[in-house]
Amino acid sequence: MKKLTTTLFGFFLANLATAQDMPLSQVLIPGEDWQLVSNHNGFTDAPTADGEGNFYFSDMRSDLGLLKVAPPGKVHLYLEGATGISGMKFGPDGKLYACRAKAGEVVVIDPKSSEMKVLAKDVRPNDLVVTHKGYLYFTETPKKQVTFINTKTGEIKIADQGITGPNGICLSPDQGTLVVSDFRGKHCWAFRIEPDGTLKYKQPYMTMRRKPDPTKRDILPNFQPSCKGDGMITDAYGRYYVATELGVQYFDPAGRISGVIPGPPDIKGMTSVTFAGQNLEYMHITCFDKVYRLKTKTRGILYQDGPQNHPPKLTK
Repeated sequence: MKKLTTTLFGFFLANLATAQDMPLSQVLIPGEDWQLVSNHNGFTDAPTADGEGNFYFSDMRSDLGLLKVAPPGKVHLYLEGATGISGMKFGPDGKLYACRAKAGEVVVIDPKSSEMKVLAKDVRPNDLVVTHKGYLYFTETPKKQVTFINTKTGEIKIADQGITGPNGICLSPDQGTLVVSDFRGKHCWAFRIEPDGTLKYKQPYMTMRRKPDPTKRDILPNFQPSCKGDGMITDAYGRYYVATELGVQYFDPAGRISGVIPGPPDIKGMTSVTFAGQNLEYMHITCFDKVYRLKTKTRGILYQDGPQNHPPKLTK
């Protein structure tokens, strides 16, 4: 635990404010509300972004393909035929890596030619992330497993086993730490990424808030075993955001929960969260048939741009 904690804070030594509380007031803008981005979808998921302010997502119940939202907000078809995608990220090579949950495969897509190549088949992929070294990690929720692919050599191996329902997955800004949410449990699990891609020092680093269990009453409240922790992302300050049934749960770099950002009142549920738009200042959430965005004081990062070792000045 000591080594992992040291690693997490190494990125933040340049800013002493990270040792203090990081309240929601550092993220939310007074008076700002959720804005509807897309409606009348089947089941939205796999949100991601590029460096030009564009936002991408998948409708897993559509036979069209991937959708793209370009400023100022028009939604259009991005890649026809790229269907059934539950998680995706751009890699350092500019290509799009994706989990095709329905097809049981992990693929890489060349945006220029639309060519799709299978990296792993006969798997149970849910969500993924790609490091600047080309190390790809994807969650296999039914198998309670995190799997590793070296996109340069083609090596595939088990990276971790044992999380009850590994689901969302993200990186710290310096790309030294991997974090996985547990859909069936209460923790987000952190790992140190070794130079060869091996995961070490596994810890239940963040504890998500859960709903009270209405079937159990006692002097002290009893909580449901899970809050359905789903897709997750980090911002430029190393703060973690996890989509859950309570809303977007927000953690500081030390793993302490700083608050919950409720979603819009009309949503059926929340599947994932990311930052996109100009300056990556808009938090986007995929919510079953809808997609929303919220302008924030913070900004996201693009893992494809490589490690971010110098966080910007914190906004009060």
